[in-house]
Amino acid sequence: MTRGIALAVVLASMVAGCTSEPPQQASPSPTTSRSAVEVVVANYEIVAETSNRFIAGLITQDGRTVAYGSVHMRFAQDTGGSLEPTDPVVAEYLPVPGTEPGPKDGDPQAIAPLHARGVYVVHGVRFLEAGQYVVEVAARVEGVGVVQGSTRFDVLAEPGVPGVGEDAPRTQNHVIGEPGVPSVAIDSRAADGEIPDTSLHRTTIADAIASGRPALVVFSTPVFCVSRFCGPVTDVVQDLARTYRRDAEFIHVEVWRDFQDNTVNEAAADWLLQGANLNEPWAFLIGADGTITARWDNLFTKEELRSELEEELR
Repeated sequence: MTRGIALAVVLASMVAGCTSEPPQQASPSPTTSRSAVEVVVANYEIVAETSNRFIAGLITQDGRTVAYGSVHMRFAQDTGGSLEPTDPVVAEYLPVPGTEPGPKDGDPQAIAPLHARGVYVVHGVRFLEAGQYVVEVAARVEGVGVVQGSTRFDVLAEPGVPGVGEDAPRTQNHVIGEPGVPSVAIDSRAADGEIPDTSLHRTTIADAIASGRPALVVFSTPVFCVSRFCGPVTDVVQDLARTYRRDAEFIHVEVWRDFQDNTVNEAAADWLLQGANLNEPWAFLIGADGTITARWDNLFTKEELRSELEEELR
């Protein structure tokens, strides 16, 4: 069995579980005119031999964001020879929390970035080995026509940040009332000394694990986040805390102790720092036994977190 076929078999089992028919735009006829679209893989890391949540953004040639609806993706391992891509799989639109989700039915649209921000997601993608891969994307975009694009990305042999199934680091993150800790080191939005989401800053990760309660932890810097996703996803965790706080702990770890001095909080460094690189936001679900049961990088929604949290609480 070739590497390409092995990958196809894994993805085929995922496609078989889909209840909806693939949209026609995913398989345009050979005579259909096409235009290029830039594909931007939004994952911070993808790991072999584990279930991955693959996310990618699409940008048209005139700089608009492709949003809403669904697109199709194919994957192939790049071994230096001809590519053997999988059958197409459906990727659903994943909007930035707080933005318009748009219509689920119908073709995707090309929207100005100020009016629509989001990516397309495929859940449960499993790559059989580490290496370089290619993703190909095709969609019929309203007012544009059929667009196609591809890009390469790396699949790691091991996770760089704590992975699913690993023991969560017993971290002493900063909390409200901790002597000598400025408010902005607890939450970068606290420029006036007021922390906006106090319920997320009362417990350390170490104490949550010691209590034997599940914990949902978000690492983010709402003010300084390059992707501008940190504020919205931190709000998502705060919203979940209002509903589930009796059953689990909810924690926000600010990335920066001092942004101007380029000083990272020790708790964020313990989890995320890899050499000179640190990507955020991340969210981790820690089980009652202290094991990481799920993780999400860059962009995630309340529905995704809620689903895993409720499964953990059963």
